Amino acid sequence: MALAVVAAAGVALVNRDGGAGGGTAGPSVSNSPSPGASATADAGPATLSRVVLPYGGEGRTGDFGAAATDRGHRPAGWSPWMVRTKAADGGCALSPKVLVCAGSGGALVGLSAADGRELWSVPARDSVMGVPSAAQYPAVVGDRVYVAGASGIVAYDLRNGRRLGTLPGPGAAWAPKGSDLADGVLYVSYVNMAAEGDSDGTGGGLVTAVRLGGSGKDVGHELWRTGLDGFPEQPVAAGGRLYVTLATVPLALDGRTGEVAARGAEGCQRVTVHERSGSVLCSGTTDGSVAVLDAGSLKRLRSLGSGVTAGPAVNADGLVAVANGQTVSAYDPRSGRKRWSLLPMMLQGDPQRVYFAGDRVITVGKFEVVSVPAAGPADDDDFERFEANVPDDFDAQATGEALAAGGSVFLALPDGLVVLGYLP
Repeated sequence: MALAVVAAAGVALVNRDGGAGGGTAGPSVSNSPSPGASATADAGPATLSRVVLPYGGEGRTGDFGAAATDRGHRPAGWSPWMVRTKAADGGCALSPKVLVCAGSGGALVGLSAADGRELWSVPARDSVMGVPSAAQYPAVVGDRVYVAGASGIVAYDLRNGRRLGTLPGPGAAWAPKGSDLADGVLYVSYVNMAAEGDSDGTGGGLVTAVRLGGSGKDVGHELWRTGLDGFPEQPVAAGGRLYVTLATVPLALDGRTGEVAARGAEGCQRVTVHERSGSVLCSGTTDGSVAVLDAGSLKRLRSLGSGVTAGPAVNADGLVAVANGQTVSAYDPRSGRKRWSLLPMMLQGDPQRVYFAGDRVITVGKFEVVSVPAAGPADDDDFERFEANVPDDFDAQATGEALAAGGSVFLALPDGLVVLGYLP
C-alpha cells in the first residue's frame, strides 16, 4: 500500500487567540508498496527521554499532565502542520522527534514531529482470515516501536522504520483487539475469529503479557497468557493489575501471573483506572452514568453523572471529566458530587473525546478542540477553541484520537488527516 503524505502548504490553523498559525508540511512524498519499510529521510532520535501516548499513560486516564501545556516540552523546530496519510486511521504516539501513527493491517508511518515530513512508512500487510487487522496503538520503548498484529508483536526501528524482528502470536485465527503498555510490558487482548459465531464467546478470548526489549532481532519474551471465557475488549494495565471487559463484565487479572483476581457485575463496557484513589471508572453502563468501582473487588461504589456520551478522563488529583452531548462536567469520584458544568458550543457536533491537559479540560470533535479550566469556568464564556482549517475536499466520518504536549495538540483523524496545532 502506498502511503501518500501530502504537504498542506499555506494551510492556516486557527490558534487560541483566533489568529492564524503558519507552517507547511514539507515536500510531498509518494512511496511505492514494498514488503518492508520505505524511508524518505534518516532523521530521528538516537534515544528517547519521554513518550506521549494518545490515552494519557498508565490507566488510560486521558490525562496528559502538566507537560501538555508547558512549551518546554514542544518538539524542537515546531510549527503548525497538516498532512494526509493512508496509515493514520488509528492512534499515534509522540517521541521527542517522531510522531508514529498506526493504521489497519499493521500499517505505520513515522512523521517529523516538528514539520510533518514523512520519515518512513510501513505498508499494511497484516490480516486474520482475510480481514485486515484493526489498528493498534504503537508502543514506543527506547529507539524501537512495537505493534501487535495477527502475526505477533513486530518491532521496528523508530529512526527509519526498518523491521527488526517478530515475536510470534497465538495463531492465525487470533485477531488483536487492543493493547496497553505499562513498565515495558505490552499487554494484548485477542479474539478468536473462528469462535466469533458462538453466541457466548466461550473460549474465544486470550490475553498475553510480553516483556519488550532486546537487541537485534530479539523482540522480547512472553511472561504469561490467559484464556478467557468470552470476547475481550481493550485491556488496561495499572497498579499491578490488568483490567479487561468481556462484553460488559469487568475482570481484573494479576499483572505478574495473569490469574483472574476479581470479576465484577455486568454493565461495564470500557475501563479507566485511577491508581492513586484505587478506583476503576466504567463507562458504557446501561443507565448512561460512569460507575465507580473498587479497584480490588470491582464492586460498584457509586455513579457519576447520567447520559454520558464521551469520557471519562481523570487527572492526578482524581477529578473526573465527562461530556453529555455538548455539556462538559467535572465530578469528585469520592463523593459523586458535581464540581461544575458548562455548555461550550462546538461547531462540528458533539465532542467525542475528553482529556486533561495541565490545568485544562479539553474536548475533541471532528476538526476542533475546546478547553475549559479544570478548576471550573468563571462564567459561561470561559472556554477557548482551536479549529483546524481542513481542506475543502476532506470530510471526516468520525472523531479521531488526540494527544497534547508542549502547548500543542496532535489530531489523528480516521480518514487519514493528521493535524498539529495550538492547544487552546
